[in-house]
Amino acid sequence: MMRERDERLWNAGLHVVGELVNDGHEAYLVGGCVRDRMLGRPLHDIDITTSALPEQVMKLFSRTIPTGLQHGTVTVLEGGLVFEVTTFRQEFGYSDARRPDEVAFVLDVREDLARRDFTFNAMAVGLDHEVIDPFGGRNDLQARIVRCVGHANERFSEDALRILRAIRFGAELGFELAAEVWEGITLQRQRLSQVAMERVGTEWDKMMSGANPELAYHWLQQSGLLAHLKEQLPQQLVDYQMSDRAITHKITSIVDVDLRWAALLTSAGLSVEQSLQFGRSLRFSSRRGQRIASVVGFSQMLQFDANHERCTFAREHWIDAVLAYGISTAEDWHKIYRTETSTEYEWLASIPITVVSQLAIKGNELSKQLNKPPGPWIAQILQHLLAEVAHGRLANERDALLRIASTWD
Repeated sequence: MMRERDERLWNAGLHVVGELVNDGHEAYLVGGCVRDRMLGRPLHDIDITTSALPEQVMKLFSRTIPTGLQHGTVTVLEGGLVFEVTTFRQEFGYSDARRPDEVAFVLDVREDLARRDFTFNAMAVGLDHEVIDPFGGRNDLQARIVRCVGHANERFSEDALRILRAIRFGAELGFELAAEVWEGITLQRQRLSQVAMERVGTEWDKMMSGANPELAYHWLQQSGLLAHLKEQLPQQLVDYQMSDRAITHKITSIVDVDLRWAALLTSAGLSVEQSLQFGRSLRFSSRRGQRIASVVGFSQMLQFDANHERCTFAREHWIDAVLAYGISTAEDWHKIYRTETSTEYEWLASIPITVVSQLAIKGNELSKQLNKPPGPWIAQILQHLLAEVAHGRLANERDALLRIASTWD
């Protein structure tokens, strides 16, 4: 099914190329789709490069979106699919270490390919299925190496985000970083401080959800990149040597990227507040950030040593952690560190109740039965009753709960 989808996407892209060629322009499939097809990887999108100017593209196709006309890009909607069509161009000046200050349209596809980041992203395929590969991208794919188009130091000085992309591609594809690429990363790493944290977060999140998050993190840490971001990260994370820890064997086996993050931050020794701030720095949604930090906090309540996989907690500590962070966090923790046959899973299933709303008595009843006005005392008593029932020290029955509540000082 996936291969059928890829063929459909590829052929639909060639159809758009054909429409441009029939209108008298040069046009090619370019970049990531060419690379991934050569590697036999799933295609995610199709980019097209052409000699046609944006206004010519918009005139030719009935459904278009002027995505970035100043950079020559038009989104074409054809057959229910989306294609980014960009005019052959050169780029000049990168004063913000991210975007070109000036773009000039050109007529030669090879000039367009020369502005791209890595050799395996600088290949194009036309209607004749011939590959235009002026920088040896196919050879580098075969050699399994990440190499820049031209000088790595120059490419990274133009757009600092390429530094993170080099690491992401290397880790995801299992490729070696060429020596000049690693040198360029270390020489230009301070320019990452000019890149928006949202873009950093997007790249790093892709690394963490990819095939080899451990290798990606190792390169990020060893290169010193983590100390040169726009916003300062917790020092524990900057210094953390993941390759020396047992957790490195676990992260890839975790399916959920948020739980991969939780495993990393726990093993690096971050606190709950540091984890929350980290999520904010990388511009994660508040929901994602809270979920990740909750797993970190859950582990801390258990005094769980993620690096050496030592379990030093008793059932009482486990129940307290569940009451503090909830059943969903306990289940997340299990997905990282335990199987469904573990003792802790049995403990989770045996807890009678886990939230105040499951108590057999409500706050207004307490106020009425004890003849006291509502106040913070109600929440305190309910939490106390919840703990007593959850630990099995008290039955979840109205009369029993009232009896204990009446003795509350």
